[in-house]
Amino acid sequence: MVFKKSKLLFPAIYFLLAVYYTLPFLLKYDFWGVRDWDMFTTLAAVPAGTIVHYGQFPFWNPYLGGGNILFHHPQVAVLSPFLLFYLIFGAVVGLKLQVLVCYFLGFWGSHRLTTSLGISRWAAMMTTLAYFGSVHFALHFAEGHISFTHFCFLPWFVYFVMNSSKNRRNVISAGAVLALIILGNSAAVVLLYTLLFSALFFGLCSLETKKITYLKYLLVSVLAGLGLAAVKFVPTVVYMIQNKWEGNPDESIPITALGSIFFGLKHSLFTRNFPQQYWNWHEYGAYISPLLLLLAVMALFLHFRRHRIWLIVALFFLLLGLGNFGLLSPWTLLTHLPGFSSARCTGRAFHFVVLSVSILGGFGFDSIRERTVGHRRQKLLGSLLNAAAVVVIFTNLFLVWPIMNSAFTREPKEIIRSPVFTHVIDRESRTYENYLANRGSLVTPWVPAYHPSRGLVGAADRVFMEHFLHGEAQVVNRHYTPNRIVYEIDGQHEGDMVISMGYDPGWRAVDGRRLWQEQGLITFAFQKGPQRVVLEYRSPYFLLGLAVSVITALALIVLWRRW
Repeated sequence: MVFKKSKLLFPAIYFLLAVYYTLPFLLKYDFWGVRDWDMFTTLAAVPAGTIVHYGQFPFWNPYLGGGNILFHHPQVAVLSPFLLFYLIFGAVVGLKLQVLVCYFLGFWGSHRLTTSLGISRWAAMMTTLAYFGSVHFALHFAEGHISFTHFCFLPWFVYFVMNSSKNRRNVISAGAVLALIILGNSAAVVLLYTLLFSALFFGLCSLETKKITYLKYLLVSVLAGLGLAAVKFVPTVVYMIQNKWEGNPDESIPITALGSIFFGLKHSLFTRNFPQQYWNWHEYGAYISPLLLLLAVMALFLHFRRHRIWLIVALFFLLLGLGNFGLLSPWTLLTHLPGFSSARCTGRAFHFVVLSVSILGGFGFDSIRERTVGHRRQKLLGSLLNAAAVVVIFTNLFLVWPIMNSAFTREPKEIIRSPVFTHVIDRESRTYENYLANRGSLVTPWVPAYHPSRGLVGAADRVFMEHFLHGEAQVVNRHYTPNRIVYEIDGQHEGDMVISMGYDPGWRAVDGRRLWQEQGLITFAFQKGPQRVVLEYRSPYFLLGLAVSVITALALIVLWRRW
């Protein structure tokens, strides 16, 4: 087969590189991951299991923290194409395939973006590997931060918005890409940073051109994306407003740590590189090759006005990553805004420093190559320039392998699934193992939009499934499934019963009886005599969001045909 350079060569190269990056995952295809992999594997397994085991739509998650939201959790993919991986291959293998696909999409999208900026194809390959093939993403993926895989859509979003003036259909494409971020595992961190970066970049482009064209297309693209994803976005936003998660506005990184962060070679999930390191290293590592930085400096030296936007972007996100170093620091100002008020881990902003320097490095590579044309030592200088690009690429390839290889060290266990659902308390978090056994974990990580764990716990950490506040009754039968709980009780004296499931406004009793919460748990009144109580859950505002999504989709179809 003969490759057409413009269409098949680079996608094939990037697919092979994606395989290389995820090969440590794939070689241990059934191994369980360390650290946050346990939680994110559970968050992938629950919606798939809700469909497969119970034939229900994945609205509620009874397996974490005594019961919590599922469909509108910002880090859960229910209406994402990636759910198909979880359904077909299971959560463990499905997530690894998601990382593979997202590496490919990130590589290919970064290449498309950089070439559309005017960087040559081979320089764009160096830029792509320096950015999306960086230590920064490898550390987050190895840690189990599945939400970060959706940064693969960022270059595509920027690319489509930037080219909307050439073809207005790109506005719709950009909106669809943004919707994939929201509907996937990334309606929090990735969405916030994508919107922040895009607003800054296209705002600077508009100032540079003295036209608001870029901002206009950005606004329409964002509205299209939010409208398409409204079925999840609306209930998510309402929930986050009602259950605000406190961020870390006082967090900071000392300027003396920047050397280890950007130029150090000691990158691992388990390393510490400076005394004030608050988080594990995956929240800091953002390696930039000194050769790449030198090429970036040359780009600014030779064509400062042409490339100064990327310098401003790099400096802004560098200052943002340093955190709270004063009243006027970007982090301090941003944490007063919705969304960012719940933000933490300032080092995540360094991602965009790597992106900016990588693009400047691509421009520098091309600028120097142009100046060698006609030089009496053109061949030698060209060879040195190519060698520098090779060093940049292979340094990243060398650094990421041991990082990715450290993620999956836990051999899978054979777990027998119990037909009866119960909550349990463990000495340490074992959420995925408990899920497989049909047990809810009261000891679980607390992630955004989660309540603290809630349950009926007695002496010696014994967990009860119900408790009578008043009255007396005998529980004849109980049956817990994710969205539906059925109790058959025989009341000796009327009263109130608390069950071991977290309360949320989406719960309702089929017979219309009132539900309320006691210590965060579902509570209802019962009468004397035999009775059947059926509780069902649906995400609040789901139907409103669905209506907005359908209307938006129909409107965009009309616009697509007209454009």
